Amino acid sequence: MPIYKCPTVGDCEKANSGEIFVRSPGEDLKCPECSTLLVPRITGGKSGPDKKIIAAAIAAGIVVIAGAVGGGLYYKKSHAAKVEVVAAADPAAASEAPAAPASASAPAQATTVGISPSDADINAQRKDGDTKLSQGDAPGAESASNQVAAKEMVKVAIAQMSQGKLDDAEKELNDAATRDPKQSLVYYNMAVLRLKQGRTDEAFKELEASFLNGFSYFDEMQKDPDLDTIRNDPRFIALVKKYKTTV
Repeated sequence: MPIYKCPTVGDCEKANSGEIFVRSPGEDLKCPECSTLLVPRITGGKSGPDKKIIAAAIAAGIVVIAGAVGGGLYYKKSHAAKVEVVAAADPAAASEAPAAPASASAPAQATTVGISPSDADINAQRKDGDTKLSQGDAPGAESASNQVAAKEMVKVAIAQMSQGKLDDAEKELNDAATRDPKQSLVYYNMAVLRLKQGRTDEAFKELEASFLNGFSYFDEMQKDPDLDTIRNDPRFIALVKKYKTTV
């Protein structure tokens, strides 16, 4: 049965405690504490995320979109909790819905550990997913949902690291990498975790993986005390010199 958790770490006791919620398809997916939409708890693994869980989470927030004469597209949830795209009488009406403009990534939020995705960036990406869903782009909506979930998982992992729960943080970051393998902050914060574990060589590998996946938070990185132990290391200097000039 699908399991979920609240993503609002810092603002909700349920999220802070890491409480897990079991929900059957069709049940309310809101946190009982803060009413925020729960996110799927993915266990990770080579097989990738459970698409049925993702679909159920997306389906829970679906609203009917109808034109004046039944034109466009609308969505409904099937018995299998999957999203069905149903074409109405006038398919051309769907193209009239304007797409949300892509916004530049907002600055990452300052944290006591690592670098966290900004709430503004997460909210913009969530809206982009809603727009894609309303336009009938189910794959695009699922991709956006995965990216949002990965960023929320990064925030959870940072909170766990700040509490000294390194094993939990490592699992959370691995789950985030499964959801969005191209999210640079997953690898950056994994590098921070490796440094806390005393695994410096692996930290450099994670740091380079972050740079290869489009890391752009160099200003925040320069202020991050987590990297103080390697800041004068020739390997760190070489990496920054190599990748900072390419962004």
